[in-house]
Amino acid sequence: MKKIFISLTLLFASFCISAQTAQEIAKIYCDLDRVPDFNYSNLALENVEKNGKSETIEVKQYGSGVDNGLKNVAFDFIAPASVKGMRVLQLEKLKKADDRWVYLPKLRQARRIPMTERTKSFGGTEFTYNDMTIRNEDEDKNEITDGNAKITVGGTSYTCWKMKSVPHKLSEVEYHYRLTWFDKKTYIPVRIEFYDSKDKMIKTSECLKIDMVKGKTGIEYPLRRKSVITNLVTGRKTIATVKDFVFDEPIADGYFTQNWLITGKAPKIKAKK
Repeated sequence: MKKIFISLTLLFASFCISAQTAQEIAKIYCDLDRVPDFNYSNLALENVEKNGKSETIEVKQYGSGVDNGLKNVAFDFIAPASVKGMRVLQLEKLKKADDRWVYLPKLRQARRIPMTERTKSFGGTEFTYNDMTIRNEDEDKNEITDGNAKITVGGTSYTCWKMKSVPHKLSEVEYHYRLTWFDKKTYIPVRIEFYDSKDKMIKTSECLKIDMVKGKTGIEYPLRRKSVITNLVTGRKTIATVKDFVFDEPIADGYFTQNWLITGKAPKIKAKK
């Protein structure tokens, strides 16, 4: 379902009038993350150990919007050799759990990722499978704890809504609650803190750079160009950088199929426009 935007300036202006509750702010962020309808990007995921040793994983990402504002996403691991050939497929569902599949080349098989395993590492990074998707606003109990919070991330100062979110189903996530700082200009979370049941911070996520970019249609989007997730228990972190991207150019439907997941062959099926 194509979302029509006149301009981000006008859109954000209207949001600032209506977005007063935690649930509304969370919903706006979820909706923003579902555009553009088509996107392709090359990602660099740099794992940095506590001792400073690092390794970079290169991933191709394909995203395609479908009916009801949902999105399908496919990840293709390119390097290093330890993960090359691994592929992940995420298919969003309406009012039920998403379908997530992983293909492991060493085992030469694809398998569904159950809810109990979505708290595990995404391709050896500090991102979990849960981190690779956006939680819907109705999956958490959201509460604004500071309506005018000031924070500096990556050298940039932001004025934010600070929100506390408690998942309704704690068994499906790896934390007890999280605190999020939503930038009032872009609605992007510039910092997220994850806590355990003893109120101990166990992980942080920060957006180090936000760029305003244009897709093929000329529509502008806020792009999280660089972000970092830090495991405060182990001291390990993963820095994610979008190296290059293409927005609003149709992607073949075949990327979001079991055949592509298993074979990795470029699909010939044309995308829906």
